[in-house]
Amino acid sequence: MKLLTWLDIRRVIARNTNFYHNLPSNISRIGCFSDALEIGIKTSDDKETASEILKDWFGDWYEEEKCIIHLDLGDCSYLPVEFIDGENPLNSNTSIFPFWQEISYLESQDSEDNSQEKNIQYPEPFGEKTNLVAFHSFKGGVGRTLHLVAYLFALLDRAKELNKAITLLIIDADLEAPGLTYLNANEAMQPEVSFIDFLEVYHYPPIENSLDFFAEKIKKSSKQEGRSTIYFLPAFVKEEQLLDTPVLPENLARNLNNHWGCADAIYELGRILNADYVLIDLRAGLSEISSPLLFDPRVERFLVTTLNKQSVKGTSLVLKQINHVAPLENKVREGEYSDPSIIITMLTDTLKKSSDYEDAVTELQKSYKEPEYKEPEEENLVDTRISINDTFFAEELMYINTWEEAREKLSGTPVFELAQIWSNSKLFSDVKESYNIADLEKVNQLKETCQKYIYAEEGESEELLITEPLKNLASTFQDSLPNIVSLGSKGAGKTFNYIQLSRLKKWDDFLQKVNMIKINENQTEPTYIFPFLQSTNLKDKAVSIIDEVRQDFLTQLDSDINIPTFSFSDLRGRIKSAVDTMDNELTENKWTDFWVREIGRSLGVVSNDNSILKLSDINNYLKSKSLRVIYLFDGLEDIFPTISFNKQEQIALKSLIDNLPLKLSEIRQANLGIIIFLRRDFLRHTITQNILQFENKYRAYDLIWDEISFLKLSLWLCIQAQFIDCESEELETLGREGLQDKLEKVWGKKLGKDESKEAYSYLWIFNALTDFKNRLQARDIVRFLYFAAEKTVDNCQNIQFTKWASSRLLPPQAVRRALKPCSEEKVKEAKEEYLIFKNWVDSLPEFKERKVPFSSQQLNMDSSTINLLKDMGVIYEDIAKDDVEKFYIPEIFREGLGFSYAKGARPRVLALKRKSS
Repeated sequence: MKLLTWLDIRRVIARNTNFYHNLPSNISRIGCFSDALEIGIKTSDDKETASEILKDWFGDWYEEEKCIIHLDLGDCSYLPVEFIDGENPLNSNTSIFPFWQEISYLESQDSEDNSQEKNIQYPEPFGEKTNLVAFHSFKGGVGRTLHLVAYLFALLDRAKELNKAITLLIIDADLEAPGLTYLNANEAMQPEVSFIDFLEVYHYPPIENSLDFFAEKIKKSSKQEGRSTIYFLPAFVKEEQLLDTPVLPENLARNLNNHWGCADAIYELGRILNADYVLIDLRAGLSEISSPLLFDPRVERFLVTTLNKQSVKGTSLVLKQINHVAPLENKVREGEYSDPSIIITMLTDTLKKSSDYEDAVTELQKSYKEPEYKEPEEENLVDTRISINDTFFAEELMYINTWEEAREKLSGTPVFELAQIWSNSKLFSDVKESYNIADLEKVNQLKETCQKYIYAEEGESEELLITEPLKNLASTFQDSLPNIVSLGSKGAGKTFNYIQLSRLKKWDDFLQKVNMIKINENQTEPTYIFPFLQSTNLKDKAVSIIDEVRQDFLTQLDSDINIPTFSFSDLRGRIKSAVDTMDNELTENKWTDFWVREIGRSLGVVSNDNSILKLSDINNYLKSKSLRVIYLFDGLEDIFPTISFNKQEQIALKSLIDNLPLKLSEIRQANLGIIIFLRRDFLRHTITQNILQFENKYRAYDLIWDEISFLKLSLWLCIQAQFIDCESEELETLGREGLQDKLEKVWGKKLGKDESKEAYSYLWIFNALTDFKNRLQARDIVRFLYFAAEKTVDNCQNIQFTKWASSRLLPPQAVRRALKPCSEEKVKEAKEEYLIFKNWVDSLPEFKERKVPFSSQQLNMDSSTINLLKDMGVIYEDIAKDDVEKFYIPEIFREGLGFSYAKGARPRVLALKRKSS
């Protein structure tokens, strides 16, 4: 403790009494002045207790015998303490003023001691018409004003798009550096009144109905854009006003009867102007010019920062103070109040991948309270009280002088794109489809459809979703045959594509389905598809389909002589036998000859004179028959189950995926093609050198699910279930926004009311299903929709289906609760696939506490386990952290593994997740 002046003493008292609002019960009043500290007590008997309190607060600095508090400016410096008895207690529960000095001494509302809650008299929510939106930054020069301008133009554009008429009031409330006012300086119609005038007229109204007259003045300089009206209230009209500001926003907030009078005044002005939105540019920093609006929970507040450490630290400090008066979460969910939002701007790709970005997001998230959870199954990472958005650096925005220049330069920038997302959530079509309880049958149909598609091995699905890898495949191989390896994790859709391509029987039918026109119109030879290797998990219907496709092709080979026969079980037996008996011939060439021989055997082609069969022999044979064929390979994880340690299996697979395509590529205009579907983790057991080069070679055909393909698959499933009014053909014409709009009929715009601060539904689901590298599996998408539909059907009353049916068919509660069973199935499936993972999961019950983050020592993880879990996407190592507890688990695995978050862990997890987005 350091006490230099009486002001330091006052600070100690303020800290211990929440700025005098929570006095000890036996103290009726405390007054701290430059010449004495006055302690009001009820009776003289309370003096001793009051002295004990001072000892507790000041320790040795308080000398009880002399009733003084020593200062640290020499032995002779002190402040006398006077006890005044017989005083009636003052009302220490008076409401807290929205000023930095008072707010800073409050405890956060998520602390164990919420005694000061009774001192926070939250304001009455505004009406529905006028919305107040304020932009603040701790530092100047971070793009705060520019973002406000972008949000203004985005609202106007959205209104035009919907053919709506809206009214906007723009206020430059930065009374020390009024950027908007100078931006408006070149306009022909200049405002007659200013924000300074407004504060004075409201504070000292010369006549009744002053605001009505003031509003009329504002209207004189209004502008029209489309059907919309824009009013602008500058900080000043004449610059001399800036140098003489006797009335500031804080003066309106000092009203003893209404501490939230500043926002009330602006709201009232907006109401008179019939404004839909009031956009306010606040003064930067810790200024009382901004605090009355910054602390008002009715105002939607955007805090703009760069990654600059001073800016992040300052923004974090601002957030901590706002957190002291944060409203209850249910009030935010209901739309009465709002939590602040963060915009990290001027980013680059390098900056976003840096540890500075992680640290900034972590610190900002920690500065504001976490969501309250009432049901365990709804605790997850992707719900947050504050939202953090990014905008990237755009050089053209560094120099702007007029509104027209701002509009021109903002167009197409990340700043404007973010503003458009916000405006789309605020303004939406008045036409909404209405649903009723009968639509539960639709939901049940979605459930049944997803159940059919969860496992491709069943062979139930008949339609093929045209994804980017399939489009690339069709585009590249219109006039030649593919010779590629398609990589994908388990559940990425390898077997699904294998079966669906087999169903088509001919490559030309596939090209036609993807709407690709063959370049070589003179090609008369038909191209067949032959499913060669298959998963051993295929069910009867799928096996029947595959067998039929094989037979159809084999009948084309020779109808006059014996048709070749093919037995997958015999082929599998020969592969197993080769693995078991070739111990002394561990060469890739021998295995390459083996694969060529087996392909030839399936066609009825054998070598003469026991010589080695060559691919050219097979190719010549196919040409002689005027046939072209593409061999499909799948289920290699079943064929080589011990590849992680079996050298023979490793060589066998390498010769298949590396040597065979190489030799096939040496044949000009080959009549034989191959498509090998391979689980991605098998690569590290086979391609030990230049693995990145191998992956890059086939990257265009990777079965990777990004945000767009996630939206497409979700909509495609709904189309298959006839869940919404949309045709499959529309999928290729819809962009990101079109897909999102269609899916709003499924899961809504947000996980709450459209105008709420809840997360966007599609982003919530995407983030819930992806790992820290944004990797996503198709099966998880299907499974998630299945469980969401199941919970809707089985618990329609509990999840309030009828309440939400007017805006979506899957209520928010069903969406949130679908994550846990989806995660549990994910873990169960992974246990069956990976023995090391199963052993690790089975050992977890030994550990009483399973918290994220954790260390390898805490869960007894060896290096092989750690490496496997990383490859699977189960854990992520935060290499930026120095301490040992640096392993994190994504939501899609965390729920099923039974891990919860350690205190303070969520912000870091969110930072790591955002870094990958």
